[in-house]
Amino acid sequence: MPKGTPKDVTAKLTAAVRESLADPTVQKRLVELGQDIPPLEQQTPEALAAHHKAEIEKWWPIIKAANIKGE
Repeated sequence: MPKGTPKDVTAKLTAAVRESLADPTVQKRLVELGQDIPPLEQQTPEALAAHHKAEIEKWWPIIKAANIKGE
């Protein structure tokens, strides 16, 4: 969601995502696609932001060292 999205909107969308991720059919399809489903306590905007930050910190030096450019 864009920065500044109202907290009530964020909460509503988070609840919808959590509900979707709890659906066995959705879970099965995501697993088929090779996706990991985070545990319920990690299905929050804060946890997603922390994961995103950690991934950037992990991969950015490798991308930079390999001189990989976006297209």
